Amino acid sequence: MGSNYHTPGELLAHYAVDQDIGSRGNQEDYATAQPMDADGSPCRELLCVLADGMGGYAGGEIASRVVVSSFVRVIKSGCDGLAPSRALLRAAQQADEALRVRKAAESAELASMGSTLCAAWIKGGMLHFINVGDSLIYLLRENQLYRLNHRHNHREDMQRQAISQGLDWAVVSQQESVIRYGSRITSYIGGMGISQAHCPEAPLPLQPGDVILLASDGLLTLTNREIAETMRPYAGSTVRQDVERMLDLVLAKHARHQDNVSAVLVRIDK
Repeated sequence: MGSNYHTPGELLAHYAVDQDIGSRGNQEDYATAQPMDADGSPCRELLCVLADGMGGYAGGEIASRVVVSSFVRVIKSGCDGLAPSRALLRAAQQADEALRVRKAAESAELASMGSTLCAAWIKGGMLHFINVGDSLIYLLRENQLYRLNHRHNHREDMQRQAISQGLDWAVVSQQESVIRYGSRITSYIGGMGISQAHCPEAPLPLQPGDVILLASDGLLTLTNREIAETMRPYAGSTVRQDVERMLDLVLAKHARHQDNVSAVLVRIDK
């Protein structure tokens, strides 16, 4: 990954949010991008938050809205001067508590509501982020695509464990549990507390030309190459046109069971 970057005060974030229901009966994703220092785009400080209500359970659309609303409210409150990574963790914990309180007030059929959470906070020319669950945070830099976050599902948990223990992933990946439960989510908002959260203490310095993407896993209808191509700005295109083109490509695949897909796209310029 490139290491050159400009003075933080020079950087501006251009952003857009888009989503589609896919082939599902309702939209269980919720996403927002909120400037923290100005009312519009571009801005110097930006908070992006995306939640994907857990499929297969009633109330996913309620869960995602509760999670995003609570998370944004906590960050905007100032978090008592906490460092950004600590503030993100506190906001995630408060969102988890808010959803559990909401569940307790709802009918029994909504008792299993849950949601993923991913957020990116662009502040002072730095990128701070947090992820709980299996949503996605990407960086496109100098035509190279990087997935920044750990996804919390059984397969990737097992892969990280194998690597840390020096085991052969080619062998571990053939275990019955990986084959059978590979996509099963292992950390989410709204359960019995957050079991895993990926929130690096050290921020990532940004540079002009960087493109950041938060997305629900419905985007994975596309290959990494296609994701990179659609993140890359076309000549003269706006970030709104870029994110719309990305979702158009997802829908053009005509996947039989296309999940809800949501995307927050951010372009960094001087």
